[in-house]
Amino acid sequence: MTRSRQIANLWRVLVLSLLANHVAFAVWDFTAPGDPNRRWSASVSTGVTYDNNFTATQFHPEAGFRYNSDLQLHARIPFQRLFIAGQYDYGVNYPQDLHQGGLAQTHNLNVSANYIVTPRLGFGLSEGYVSTFYPGVVTGPSGAPVTLANGGSYVYDAVAGNVNYQLTSRWIASVNGGWDIWRYATPASVINGDHEDLSMQLSFLYALDSRTTIGLNYQYAEDAYVHPGVNDALNGYQQTAYLSIVRRFNPRLSLTLNGGYSIRDSKDGTTSTSPSALGAVVYNYGPSSTLTLTISEALSEASFGSTGNFSAEQNTTLALQANHQFTPKLFGTASLAYTYSTFTAPIIGLGSINPSEQATSGQIGLSYYFRNWLSATANYNRNQITSTVVPPYSRDMISIGMTLTY
Repeated sequence: MTRSRQIANLWRVLVLSLLANHVAFAVWDFTAPGDPNRRWSASVSTGVTYDNNFTATQFHPEAGFRYNSDLQLHARIPFQRLFIAGQYDYGVNYPQDLHQGGLAQTHNLNVSANYIVTPRLGFGLSEGYVSTFYPGVVTGPSGAPVTLANGGSYVYDAVAGNVNYQLTSRWIASVNGGWDIWRYATPASVINGDHEDLSMQLSFLYALDSRTTIGLNYQYAEDAYVHPGVNDALNGYQQTAYLSIVRRFNPRLSLTLNGGYSIRDSKDGTTSTSPSALGAVVYNYGPSSTLTLTISEALSEASFGSTGNFSAEQNTTLALQANHQFTPKLFGTASLAYTYSTFTAPIIGLGSINPSEQATSGQIGLSYYFRNWLSATANYNRNQITSTVVPPYSRDMISIGMTLTY
């Protein structure tokens, strides 16, 4: 069965589950457009983007305008103990190539289900599927950023599940598992990038008081490449143990701290180690205004950007994000992220003398709502990669568009 048919079948199952349940029409509330309490929504966007480096290359970048359209469907279905949510996003960009034309299509499907068995026991399942052509940055199984440096078209599918059980009034135990798969379209990318990841995490959380929670966590991650290289060097497994603390100082300010250690063993016998740390501060200074600062240090498998020359990488990341409401109709967003990566465990006979990479991305955007169902957007994005293992490049994009929501 093709993936497009699987997507269609998932939505058929979603609709049939509504019709088959005797409370279907009671929970499927046909409220007015823009009502935040409605159970479903649909939006259509159209716009134009100026891109000064279509193919994210170092030399002879191609610049021009790209026209885009996007369709999003949202649904959420609450039953007595079961909550199901789904989102499908279909995007079209023209031209795919400045000289040959063509359409570039993106499919993005997210489905989740959470079931409360008892007041103390809960289950959760989710799947995210992406089929797109964009190079960019995504989050890997260990939480570290994974840079796709001009990887071309690819498919990314991630499935996750979790079980939470309240042992006592203060203790909670949770088990989380995930599996993801990467498949690229171009032959060179297939050789270096096609792989699967498996991760599992066990956590014990203790509530010191109503505002503070501490935790003891263990994570196991394993990856398997279709082409693992010499002596299966790209394949390996990683173990991470860390302590966590979450503190909510007041309704506006919260802090998250994680600290531990990671050990990664590659199948060729090499071992990489690194501290594992994360700090995040969230400040809500208005109903729709938020500041978030995140600093992290993590060890992971080497990303596709290393072109298969290394088995592991250590990432240091600094990220700042702001959302601000200027007026009841005007909203702004801004974000800045910097990641410094050093590659370790080189494949025999491969690798550079100073294997490192710096990735910087920034975004500024404005949204104006003429009505609760009609809005206009303007965005500026910049991405830059400086690397000793892949060709560096920079990319700037300016876009404007309109969105109609029902």
